[in-house]
Amino acid sequence: MFSRLTAKAVLAAIAIAMAFFGIGLLGMALASALVKLLGPVGGYALSGAVLLLPPLLWAVVTHLSRPKKPPQPPANELTRVLLAAVAKETPWIAIIGAGLAGAANMFLNRNKPSK
Repeated sequence: MFSRLTAKAVLAAIAIAMAFFGIGLLGMALASALVKLLGPVGGYALSGAVLLLPPLLWAVVTHLSRPKKPPQPPANELTRVLLAAVAKETPWIAIIGAGLAGAANMFLNRNKPSK
């Protein structure tokens, strides 16, 4: 099982590398062809735009066409009342401090035998 996962990971890495270098070589070929027409700066700029705009447009369209998330159901009334009472009565710093002190106490006393 481990060898299959390793083989799949290696093949995925090879595929990613091939795509990366293939796009790079296509960009260099396009830029070299456009240098004669537009000069070095124009050729590189146009080839960069040609290779950048399709994935950028795809990402924007995908992001904008996502369905909206449904609204969260209201929390339990009892939970809301209890949280409101705790917020009014107890400072949050004290609650966080007590939690950290308890966690530190548990961490420091984990190997000590109980008496």
